[in-house]
Amino acid sequence: MPDADGHSTTREELERQLATRLAELAAAHKRIDDLLEIARKWKETKAKLARIRDERDGLRESLEYRFGRKFILPFRKLGKALRKPAAPGFEAPGSKEKNVGPPSYHQWVLAQRPSAEALDAMRREAAQWNAPPLVSIVTPVFNTPLSVLDEAVQSVRAQVYANWELILADDCSPDARIAPELERMAASDSRIKVSRLPQNAGIAAASNAALALARGEFVGLLDHDDWIEPHTLFEIVKELRAAPEADLVYTDEDKVDEAGYFLKPFFKPDWSPDALLSHNYILHFTVIRRTLLETLGGFREGFDGAQDYDLFLRATERARQILHVPKILYHWRISSGSTAANAQQKPEMIDNGERVLADALARRGIKGRIERGTGARYRVRREIAEPKEIAIIIPTKDRVELLARCVESIRSRTDYPNYKIVIVDNDSEQVDTRRFFKSQPATVLRFSGPFNFSALNNFAVRQTTEPWILFLNNDTEVINGDWLTSMAEHIQRPEVGAVGAKLLYPDDTVQHAGVVLSETVAATHAYQHAPAKVFDNGGHLQLTRNYSAITAACMLTRRDVFEQVGGFDEKGLAVAYNDVDYCLRLQQAGYAVVYTPFAQLYHYESASRGQGRSNPAEAKLLRERWPAVLAHDPFYNENLARAEGAYSFR
Repeated sequence: MPDADGHSTTREELERQLATRLAELAAAHKRIDDLLEIARKWKETKAKLARIRDERDGLRESLEYRFGRKFILPFRKLGKALRKPAAPGFEAPGSKEKNVGPPSYHQWVLAQRPSAEALDAMRREAAQWNAPPLVSIVTPVFNTPLSVLDEAVQSVRAQVYANWELILADDCSPDARIAPELERMAASDSRIKVSRLPQNAGIAAASNAALALARGEFVGLLDHDDWIEPHTLFEIVKELRAAPEADLVYTDEDKVDEAGYFLKPFFKPDWSPDALLSHNYILHFTVIRRTLLETLGGFREGFDGAQDYDLFLRATERARQILHVPKILYHWRISSGSTAANAQQKPEMIDNGERVLADALARRGIKGRIERGTGARYRVRREIAEPKEIAIIIPTKDRVELLARCVESIRSRTDYPNYKIVIVDNDSEQVDTRRFFKSQPATVLRFSGPFNFSALNNFAVRQTTEPWILFLNNDTEVINGDWLTSMAEHIQRPEVGAVGAKLLYPDDTVQHAGVVLSETVAATHAYQHAPAKVFDNGGHLQLTRNYSAITAACMLTRRDVFEQVGGFDEKGLAVAYNDVDYCLRLQQAGYAVVYTPFAQLYHYESASRGQGRSNPAEAKLLRERWPAVLAHDPFYNENLARAEGAYSFR
C-alpha cells in the first residue's frame, strides 16, 4: 500500500505504527488520569485547609484568645466557687481547669458537666418518681490508698439519685488502716455497708461477698479506686424506667491521671455483640438486674482481672434488653501498675480474658480459635464449616489498568479456595478492555445503559448461582491473603447478613472501616483518613465489631438474604447510598452487619466513576426512608464528630 509520498508500506509496518500510536494514546490517557488525580488531591487539600482556617478563626474569636487566659481564669474560679458542692467534703478529682490554648478533652469534660442548678433539677425530678428502684453498688476493697478510697465513696454519696446502697467488701487488706476507715464510712451514712473476708480470696470472691448483702433491684459495679459523676445513677435509672425489660445498662467512660487530667475517653457504641467478643468494651459503669446476677451465680472465681468480662459475656447471653447511656459517667483512675495505664502490666488478666472468651465460645457452640491482639483485645477466628463458592462481582467500564490490578491481586493473593470472578461490563469501548476480557478465565456479563450501580449488581446476581456473593469495586487491590477467608467466617453465621472490610488509601490511611449515619451528612466512612493502626476510642478500628452499614466497594453477603430483602434499590438509589439502604433493610429483617479489620484492601475510591456520595436527591431519599436510624446511629456515639467519621469528640 503506497503512503502519501508514494512509498510502499507493508502490513507489518502499518501494525507497528498503529501499535506505536495506541501506546502514545495510552500514555496520554495515563497523564490525563494523573492530572485528574492531582486535581482531586488538590481539591481535598484545599477543603481541609478551609476547615483549618475556620477552626483558627473560631479560636481567634474565643475569649481565651482575645483577652488572655490570665484575665478569664479568676472569673472561672469565682464561678466554680459559687457552685454548690455535690456532697460535703467531696470535690471530684480532675475538676480544676488545667489546660491552656485550644480546647482539649479535659476542658470538654468540664464543659459537659451539669451545673449545680441542673443537678438540683435532677434531684427534684428523681424525688417525684414512683417506686424508684434501689441500686446496690458493690465495691471490693484491697489495700486502697485512703484518700483514693474516700473519693470513690464520696462520689457515691454525691449522687442526686438517693435510693442507693454501697457495699464495701474488704478482701482482708493487710493495711491495718483499711478496716477502721471502712467502719467510719459505714457510721457516716446508713446506706453504706461493710463486709470483711476472713482471708484474702481475690476480687471475684470479694465481689460475691458484697453481692450477698445486696438488696437492690439492680446492682452497680464500682472499683475501689475509681469514681462516678453525681448524676450517674440518675441517668441510668431514668433509662431503666423507660425500658422495663432492660437487664443491663452501661455508660461511657474515660481515665484520669494522677495529676487530675481527664484523658483517653471511650465513647462506646450501643450493644455490639461482635465487639464484646473482641474485648470487654462494656467495662464501666455497669448496672445489672440482681435476679439475673443470681441466676448466673454471680462472679466466677479463678478469672481475676477478667471476672467482669466473664460476667458480661454470660449476662448478655441471657439479658432481655441491653441499654447504653452515651455519657461520660465513670472515671477510671490511672496509677502506677494499674491496668488503666497499661493492660500489659498484668499479663494474668490477659490470660484470663482469653480463658473466659474460650469458655464463651464453647458455651455458645462456636468452633474456632482465639488470637491475641494489643492489650486485652482478641480475635475470634471461626472455623468455616463449608467454604461455599463465592461469586466476586466486579462492575467495570474501561479503565482496564484498574481492573487488571484488581483481578491480578485477587488471583495472586487470595487463599480462600472456592471463588469465581464475574466481571460486569457496562458498555466498555476501548480495544484494550475487550482484549483483557478475552484473556481472562472469568465470566464476563454485558450490561448496557447509563451507570446504575444497583441495577448492575442486581443483574449480575440474577445471572449467577453461587450461594455467597462479594460485591467489589474495580478500583480495589487485595492486601492480605486471608481477606476473603476473614469475611467468609462471618457470612456463614445465620444471624449475619453482610460483612465489610478495612479499606485503605494508597498512603495507608483509612478509606473505610464501617459507615457512620447522621441526619446532617446522611452517611460517611468511619475513621476516614486516620492512620491504619490508630488505637483511639478503645481500639475499635482494629477489632471485629458491628455497624449500621458498610460499603459495597467490598461487601460479602448471602444470596438468600439478598433475595429476601430485594437486593439494591435500582430506582431510588442508582448511584449512592444503595449499600447503606441495603444494610439497613438487612437489619430491619433481623440480620447483623459485621466489620472485620482482618480483610484489608487498597481502595482508590471511585477512580473510574468519580466520587459516589455527592448525590443530594439520593441523600434526601435516604433521610426520608430511615429517619430514626439517621437520628441515632446505634453503632456510633452521639458525642463523636459526624462530618469526617474521624472519631473525635464533638
